[in-house]
Amino acid sequence: MPSSSSIPAAVAATGTSLPPAPVTLQAALRALRPLLGPVSVAATTEGTPLERLVMRADLPVVASCVPVEAAGPVTVSVAEAPLVAAFLDGVQRSRIVAHVEGTPLVWGAVAAAVREREARQLRTWRRPVVQRLLLASRAALGDAVWQQLRDDGVPLVDNTDADVAPGDAALHPHALRSRALDAVALEREQLERQLAAEWCAGETRWLWIDGGVSGNLALTAQAPVFGVVKSHTTLYGDAAAVRAVLALREGERSPAFLVGHRPRRAVASWYLRVRAPANGDPLFGLVRVEVVSPPALLDDADHPDGRRAITALCNLLSSAILLERAPVSLPDARWDTLTYGVHAVETYLQSLVGP
Repeated sequence: MPSSSSIPAAVAATGTSLPPAPVTLQAALRALRPLLGPVSVAATTEGTPLERLVMRADLPVVASCVPVEAAGPVTVSVAEAPLVAAFLDGVQRSRIVAHVEGTPLVWGAVAAAVREREARQLRTWRRPVVQRLLLASRAALGDAVWQQLRDDGVPLVDNTDADVAPGDAALHPHALRSRALDAVALEREQLERQLAAEWCAGETRWLWIDGGVSGNLALTAQAPVFGVVKSHTTLYGDAAAVRAVLALREGERSPAFLVGHRPRRAVASWYLRVRAPANGDPLFGLVRVEVVSPPALLDDADHPDGRRAITALCNLLSSAILLERAPVSLPDARWDTLTYGVHAVETYLQSLVGP
């Protein structure tokens, strides 16, 4: 998650989603062209989404954690019947639509949804949530243009630091582009957390969340949700634990451990190999599962009741995850860790926000 210093003040101050805006990209462009000129606006709207252009700067690291089970791999059997009732995912798309005084205007669209199983098909639970916003430098646009766009219904977010006076800080255009991308990602995460909280408020069935659960303060240990992390920029454990994780065989899981920046919000996690490594790639078919930790483990990682509870939960959810390996999410390049249920939600959401 981006730090509070790297996101727009309008987003960081509230910590909540922007109000729904029906304005589409086409409507925003119609509002921009009379103010900025059609050439400057139209030239960049067909470009590649920023999500495919901007390389993330996070370096691969190994981080410490607190073990709560004995060392050694655990063989997991495949569940006989589906446990997971629904899947939650979110998508985002960001494009530069214009430049003003060298600063980019970025149009962002985010969407999230829960799709539940019903009669062997996936249907949208309640409704999808879609947000659109234009991230720009208010100082570069000027107050008159800013107000005109607001009057036209364009959902605006100032993409500059509110603590710095206009003109006092020279920002690289790519720095503003990265700041906008972080803000759009934060908005997507907020929508996902909102839907997860709504599910837990009224459902007892299990929800599979694409990604971790550590940032969602609304979830409790009783919440019927778990997160599946597919990327491994950070590997958890000491040298021996990491070697053991990379050596897991298909159908094996690691011992559970606690991970988190704040002890009272630590999550319980473990690694699971869902497919045999291909061509020796130690990360192929490897996922990391997250659940809200049983309270007993937060006070004492060796608490017997907490350890028994997390062991049972690890085995239950790991068995359910292994069952979801078919059908396969080909031709997606992430098919080795991308379950078809999440892939289906993602495809559905892409139809809402566009390519």
